[in-house]
Amino acid sequence: MIKYVNSFKILLFLIIAVQIAFYFSGYLRPSIIYDYIDFFPFTFFPAIVYFYLNIKRITNRFYFYLSIYLLLILIFFPIAQIFDANFLTTYNFPSYLENRELNKDSEYLLVIDTSGSVNLNTFNETGYTADVIDKPGNIGYPEAVETLVGEPKAVLFREIETSSLLKVAGWNINIGNKNIWKLNLVSFNSELNLDNIKLNNSRIAGTGNIFLGEGLELEELKINGNFEIRVSEDLAVVVTGKVETPASWIGATIGYLNQADEVYKLKIIVEDGSDVKFYDQKEGS
Repeated sequence: MIKYVNSFKILLFLIIAVQIAFYFSGYLRPSIIYDYIDFFPFTFFPAIVYFYLNIKRITNRFYFYLSIYLLLILIFFPIAQIFDANFLTTYNFPSYLENRELNKDSEYLLVIDTSGSVNLNTFNETGYTADVIDKPGNIGYPEAVETLVGEPKAVLFREIETSSLLKVAGWNINIGNKNIWKLNLVSFNSELNLDNIKLNNSRIAGTGNIFLGEGLELEELKINGNFEIRVSEDLAVVVTGKVETPASWIGATIGYLNQADEVYKLKIIVEDGSDVKFYDQKEGS
């Protein structure tokens, strides 16, 4: 039994090390500490007994079964968090918000200024939805502030005060394509999917990846920062500024054209100091 006890002891510390590694790798949120605390009769209390038995060097049958139990606990809770188990404290704090009742006849300015990531997508409806990116980070949960007067009306996403253990990598935000939007975004390591949406002249700053789809209706987009931008092969664009483009794009007096035989629909202005690379995106890829 001594051999098995030592093996279980090594496994226990190995699993703890793996959990720490998962946190630094961006897979496990530190809020798991809350999960362990809230279930302390099944987590902390057995752990205290286990360490007491270790100090006293008691390795009887009870110690053996307690080691197995703690192994199962340390495996169960991380898996439950990764798969968003609703019973965990991590997911008892509300993070989702929405408003699907925005006026179709009004233009809306979407303002986001965050040091975290934003995953922006569109959906076939009015309004917006928002939730957290369920990964560890330094960003609090989102809050939406709307203006009811003026034109354009504004929807401002800002960070609310959040426990440091609950903070996340950023926000997932979806905007309805039944509204007309104007974007003013600052975010980092973001994924911005602009397709099937009508936008007024917009500005994006920060870092990340941007997709400009065939269904994007936009006349002018200003870019500031470090981005990789994929452009649909069916969307005619012209790009001005210091950029890196595919060899097939044509350099002209007005900028770089991805389709020399088509009148461009979108003008992209890359501001000084930016590092932006463009790629062709084939349909279905």
